[in-house]
Amino acid sequence: MQCIYLNADGTLSPTAETLEQCTGYVLVPSHDAAAYVESIQITALEIGESFTWGFGLVIFFGFLSYKVKAARMVINKL
Repeated sequence: MQCIYLNADGTLSPTAETLEQCTGYVLVPSHDAAAYVESIQITALEIGESFTWGFGLVIFFGFLSYKVKAARMVINKL
């Protein structure tokens, strides 16, 4: 990574500043930028997967509570 500055005439000037000292722009390699974009991007598949898990848990616990209620009724009748 390298610190650069944008000049008034539109040219770029590289500097030897560290990233902590840089007040301009930072150039990163393309594979680092691609990895960053991929890590923050949400796909339709991920949205569908999250919805399926959430909805599935609601249905599962609803079914489980129905079974517990039915078992309690049977136990109370004995």
